[in-house]
Amino acid sequence: MPAPWQADATEIARAIAARELSPGEVLESVLERIAAVDPTLGAFITVDADGARRAAQGAERQLAAGAPVGPLHGVPVAVKDLEDTAGLRTTYGTRAFGDRVPRRDSVVVERLRAAGAVIVGKTNTSAFGLLGETRNRLLDTRNPWDPTRTTGGSSGGSAAAVAAGMVPLATGTDSAGSITCPAGMCGVFGIKPTHGRVPMWPDAGDSLIFVAGGPLSRTVEDAALLLGVLSGHDSRDPVALREPPQDYRSSLAASLDRPRIACSPDLGRLAVDDEVRAATLAAARVFEGLGCSVVEEAPPVADWMPAYAPLYLSDVQAGLKDFLADHPDEFLPETQQEMAGSEHITGADVARGWNGLWRHRAGMADFFDRYDLLLTPATAVAAFPLGEPPARIGGADVPPGWLSFMPFAVPWNMTGQPTGSMPVGRTRDGLPIGLMMIARHGDEALILRAAAAFEQAQPWTAGLPVDCA
Repeated sequence: MPAPWQADATEIARAIAARELSPGEVLESVLERIAAVDPTLGAFITVDADGARRAAQGAERQLAAGAPVGPLHGVPVAVKDLEDTAGLRTTYGTRAFGDRVPRRDSVVVERLRAAGAVIVGKTNTSAFGLLGETRNRLLDTRNPWDPTRTTGGSSGGSAAAVAAGMVPLATGTDSAGSITCPAGMCGVFGIKPTHGRVPMWPDAGDSLIFVAGGPLSRTVEDAALLLGVLSGHDSRDPVALREPPQDYRSSLAASLDRPRIACSPDLGRLAVDDEVRAATLAAARVFEGLGCSVVEEAPPVADWMPAYAPLYLSDVQAGLKDFLADHPDEFLPETQQEMAGSEHITGADVARGWNGLWRHRAGMADFFDRYDLLLTPATAVAAFPLGEPPARIGGADVPPGWLSFMPFAVPWNMTGQPTGSMPVGRTRDGLPIGLMMIARHGDEALILRAAAAFEQAQPWTAGLPVDCA
């Protein structure tokens, strides 16, 4: 087994259960790794070494007493700083909440603790998750593959922490690609499950209409493990699904069964970097080699922003109206400009947005009657210099802002379908390229099986960055 900080969550959980490793040994290895590389990367906005040590000691006592243990017993996990943690600072990526210590856990954190996880700290996010990079007035997060570059956002702290070996597992949230974008740019696996699969409570101000929570990990099996822990109904979230989730780890053993796959490197109209396009098509050929039927076809997506923008921005405004009024300078200029556009949204705009949303969902349901999976890039470009989004992509001029470099996720936040991002190659500069997979509502298991088959055919973990200093 490698050093504990290098090990997968599944390996760690097995070794702890077998008494080959203690929770304390694992934690100290992880804390040493964080101390070594996080000053360069800024993945953690808060490290809770003392609280994690207490949790690890409690996990050791449970083992010694022969008490029942959960599936993550003693496993170090990081939590995105949009999730409330009782007794541990939760900033939502803002200075205004820099000293805020919640009295209660979010649903996600409750479930992590119940599963035996040791929470080592909170990972950085943009303010309230409202930026395509992981930057805020407190901290910038940098990419482990090249610390001059972005992680994407807004779950970039979690993606960087996992990619750099600081933790094997971390949580993310996603209302416009905030899991799949940083997973792609940092070279890890991330899955945004079906909307409502993972209950999101309390609401941290992001869009209740579109936001979903999910895991980031270095392996597919670890993501399946964490998704199983986080999934399931909770009445405090009004959109939480009532149907019981599958046993995602067990589903990995099932045959891939030759799904019908569509591949589109540009959704028919988006600007895409040439290396990203080539890696997407090469990944499709890997699936062909696995016996899948792959057709290059784009879904019939119209311009989705006239539907998405008024719904998303009005939803965020409703949740953050008071904060925006009291702390307008908390947000970086890009977010301020986006929020300013929401002031002119009318009731008619919102009504047209809902009309467009339902039409979009109907069209995508028709497309997925013919296909089981859709393959697209996770992002239009690999990681770019921090704070400098590209002005040209694939030889075409693009407008400034996150929609130019992470445009592929929004259609599936609108439908609520599950998406996954996995590493499928690197650029000439050695930066990760991510592939996004989209499945029908409720079929996270297919994404996991497909990713596991790809992972076995073309392993990616051997290439993860080790020395990030």
